[in-house]
Amino acid sequence: MNTSIKQIIKVVGGDPSGGDLSRSVSSVVIDSRKVEAGSLFVAFAGEHTDGHKYLEECALKGAAAALVEQDVPQWGDMVTIKVANTLTALQDLAAWQRLQLKNLQVLGVTGSSGKTTTKELLAGVLSQKYSVFKSRGNHNNAIGLPLMIFELQEHHQWAVLEMGMSARGEIKELCGISSPGLGVITNIGEAHMEHLGSREGILEAKFELAQNLIPPALMVLNGDDPWQRRKVQEGLPGCKVIFYGLDEKNSIRGVNIHSNERGSTFEVVWNGKSIPVEICLLGAHNVSNALAAFAVGLVLDIEPTAIAAGLGSVRGEGRRLQALDINNVTLIDDSYNANPDSMNKALAVLATYPPERRKVAFLGDMLELGPSSPQKHQQVGQEAAGQNLGLLVAVGQYAEDIRTGAVQGGMENQLITTWPDSKAALRSVESLLPGDIVLVKGSLGVEMDRIVLAVQAGRTE
Repeated sequence: MNTSIKQIIKVVGGDPSGGDLSRSVSSVVIDSRKVEAGSLFVAFAGEHTDGHKYLEECALKGAAAALVEQDVPQWGDMVTIKVANTLTALQDLAAWQRLQLKNLQVLGVTGSSGKTTTKELLAGVLSQKYSVFKSRGNHNNAIGLPLMIFELQEHHQWAVLEMGMSARGEIKELCGISSPGLGVITNIGEAHMEHLGSREGILEAKFELAQNLIPPALMVLNGDDPWQRRKVQEGLPGCKVIFYGLDEKNSIRGVNIHSNERGSTFEVVWNGKSIPVEICLLGAHNVSNALAAFAVGLVLDIEPTAIAAGLGSVRGEGRRLQALDINNVTLIDDSYNANPDSMNKALAVLATYPPERRKVAFLGDMLELGPSSPQKHQQVGQEAAGQNLGLLVAVGQYAEDIRTGAVQGGMENQLITTWPDSKAALRSVESLLPGDIVLVKGSLGVEMDRIVLAVQAGRTE
């Protein structure tokens, strides 16, 4: 990024303080600790802190300008630009910046689960032929996605951007900022049921991506998902569709699937052709995510052998079904987030390990499920009971619901432990034995990563 302060003021419509408006901004940050010479700092007034308190620090670090909502003192040479809403200004500036990248195409990825892994697979495939940028970590919302736009460079040909949402209108907003031409939807699950009320509400929110594409306006959809099939049957005006999946009805299919604790091998079949593929990602469900990336690769004229190589190069992101052999146990860290669908998939991964090794599951609350939360946690308990666990540790507000479901599923009560939070659950780390396979999973707010760190450190506090 290399944009003058004068141009930024023109885009956001702000009221500047004194200073040299011809200076250029080289980066955009919302964390004062990341400010460098030439940065534009965006001050947010949040629940826990107020960015306006850090303006002097930003000026001392060499920030060229700051977007603010309040009347603030002049700090050195830093230009402050007062706007009505700094979030809106950030998004407007990102949308303008995106349009300056004339040779860039954007691929948007959404779904109830598997977004991040699919983003990694897509980037692995596209990078076989193109200069590719991919969004980092959880930068998939109204603040994170704009920040990713500012990191794009002129040489990038494709940006693979993850798009999250918890309410209607949010993906439409992200599309307005990033202008995607291709879209991928992994699945329509039950995440964010609390805010959207029903599976139908989630479906409509996810498909805002299909309704806001620029040419070529192509959606790559999971044809094994009846919700996505139904939506296409209802009609997607102005949008082309390609289906991937395991069912014979799909244009790009996966067959002869074999999964174990190292990953999966399978064949991809399309137009009378086939090719073997191997991915180093845990869980048979990731075959479907890989098929989405394979489909996009074909659309973009990447050689099938190169697509397979790109898929095989992906190792996934941290805290998302990452297996580590440490302290004489195998730790499966899936602590980043959880919903009913991803919880069942993680338990299925645990089941792929040899039966002679004891299997332990630390399962935390799944948040944002609304009134159905007790029932959904009981169902997870029932699923866990069917995995021949040697120990089930349920953590959080719904821990007893998980226990109830597990007992109903036939699990012996003495093999189940419940704790009110992840800090208390550290005591169960002491009961781990050499050779155990340990799955740790739960929603981000339950802080199951505390348990991961304890297992990695070989300690409980």
